[in-house]
Amino acid sequence: MAEGLNEGMTDIGEALTEAASDVVSPTLTDVVSAFFDSERGLLGVRGLVVVAIILIGALVSRVVNRAFLKAVNRLRETRNPNASVLSFLRYVSLAGIYFIVFSSIVAVVPVLNTILTTLLTAGGVLAIVAGVAAQEALGSIASGVMILVFKPFIIGDVLRVPSLDVTGTVEDITLRHTVLKTVENKRVIIPNSTMNGQVVENFDYGEKQVCLMLDISITYESDTERALSVLAEEVAAHPDYLDPRTPEQIADGEPLVTVRVQELADSAVVLRALLWGPDNGTAFGMRCDLLRSLKTRFDAEGIAFAYPHMHIVQD
Repeated sequence: MAEGLNEGMTDIGEALTEAASDVVSPTLTDVVSAFFDSERGLLGVRGLVVVAIILIGALVSRVVNRAFLKAVNRLRETRNPNASVLSFLRYVSLAGIYFIVFSSIVAVVPVLNTILTTLLTAGGVLAIVAGVAAQEALGSIASGVMILVFKPFIIGDVLRVPSLDVTGTVEDITLRHTVLKTVENKRVIIPNSTMNGQVVENFDYGEKQVCLMLDISITYESDTERALSVLAEEVAAHPDYLDPRTPEQIADGEPLVTVRVQELADSAVVLRALLWGPDNGTAFGMRCDLLRSLKTRFDAEGIAFAYPHMHIVQD
């Protein structure tokens, strides 16, 4: 009898368990599993993956960009020519990171993958159009590589492009263009293909020392010899003037400053002095200082500057 009672209790327990399982809602795991198996769940997962890819790509690109910038700035301070190479590689690295991020997003999102595949398979005309549009950009990239290999200029050099009438300091060399910073603190963006194909005057190529010409016009009535002497004295007294003479020339008694009569013009005697400076910017400032000091000195010495005159003769 006891055994029959136990069997009856077991049957009742099993029945209650089955009834409870029908009444109690599914577990959280089942709900989550069902959600991710649905189309909406898959779309949400892809969205999260895309966001994660973008965030990781942004973080990696920021770290790489900062590392390259620190290295480039460090090399710029020492005038190391490798600063230009690192600056160019910085853009190559960032472009590679962006390409990997884009490719990963396309691989995760089937719609983008399908669209891109369709465009590539049916894109004969599209490829031609894209090739023509990218021809100039690819030419600039190739020119940028040529500039880095042969180094006609590097970051920090002062350049003048005569055909464009532009003078400035090379601030950056990117995949597509070269950035020149002018004395007005403006940036001139010139494609690398243009820079590679133009005649460029580099003030810092080889030697940084420069020689500027200072021309002064005096009247025929002024004392030319005295004017030449005063001109030489003022140039030699300037603190930025560099002595260009060799030890042999110094031993032979060559003058510290070269001054000459450059031209006998229609209404003026043109005097020329050679200004030697450590670099182009310093030499330019020295020239401006000398124009001011020579005006004061010539006035004190009674040496008259020549300027246009008009004589009116009346009958």
